[in-house]
Amino acid sequence: MKLLQKLITKPKIFQRTLGLDFAQFKLLILRMKPLWKQAECERRKRKSRQRKIGGGRPYNCKTLDDMTAIVLLYYKTYMTQELIGLIAGLDQSNVSRLLKKILPLIEQAADPELATYLAQAKDAFEKIPPHQRLNDFGTFLQKYPDLKEVATDATEQQCYRSENYETQKKYYSGKTKQHSLKTQISVSITGRVLDVSETVPGSIHDKKLADQENTVRKFPERTVQRMDSGYQGMIKEHPEFYVVLPHKKPRKEELSPLAKELNRTHSKRRVIVENVLSRIKKFRISAGLYRGDIGDYNAIFRNIVALINFKLATTVVSV
Repeated sequence: MKLLQKLITKPKIFQRTLGLDFAQFKLLILRMKPLWKQAECERRKRKSRQRKIGGGRPYNCKTLDDMTAIVLLYYKTYMTQELIGLIAGLDQSNVSRLLKKILPLIEQAADPELATYLAQAKDAFEKIPPHQRLNDFGTFLQKYPDLKEVATDATEQQCYRSENYETQKKYYSGKTKQHSLKTQISVSITGRVLDVSETVPGSIHDKKLADQENTVRKFPERTVQRMDSGYQGMIKEHPEFYVVLPHKKPRKEELSPLAKELNRTHSKRRVIVENVLSRIKKFRISAGLYRGDIGDYNAIFRNIVALINFKLATTVVSV
């Protein structure tokens, strides 16, 4: 693809266009190759296949580098599939099929631990005898340092209004005054996303989503879990967990200076989740109006999160 060839010679434009620098892009391709080969082998051997292997018109986009670049370009810019097709020399239908093929591979290649890290850590923590967990928590953190402290929050993204009254009513968010999709993330103090919830209609409250996901209990009891004021009641419902909420202003009274200072400290510690949400929304498919199939939204959102974690893990900090 000529676009990819041109981008390779312009590193800054490469990153702004695809969301990764060239070294990160090549590493992602290296991780995707075995996944792609396995997926293609399964696709060709499927029982429902009607056409012989190699049948049909020649496919202009042949290399995995080109195909992945198209998907990243779509995620980063959220141009229409027709425009992506004009740039890549493909029909819109081929672009759509390509997006479907690559969809299940991005998360596996970029951050394979996203789906398993918390469960493995919680299992390791529960193997520690209860009377030793307080003393052994430091040792536990040496293996799972991201579980020292996390911040949790939900984000909404606008979607199309359904023609069906019951469906559109379910997706209407009174908070944002629009039809939307809501997804919750939990982020460590290093900026690594540890958990991504299922995507739910925007009408569902943040706390209800956390209750449905059983978010608090996904973490060890000693992990500091910071949440905003929308999660009121979490401390009472989970007294054995270390949940931190901001102090709520009493009716017709003022917060004490100590409470205000604690809230400021809490906000400074919790802002990491807001920063990560901002990074996610730099991929334009996660910001503004989502035009695609709602059934694919959560997988796409997880792919973006996996790419954010991938960038964090592979960014070289110069001294």
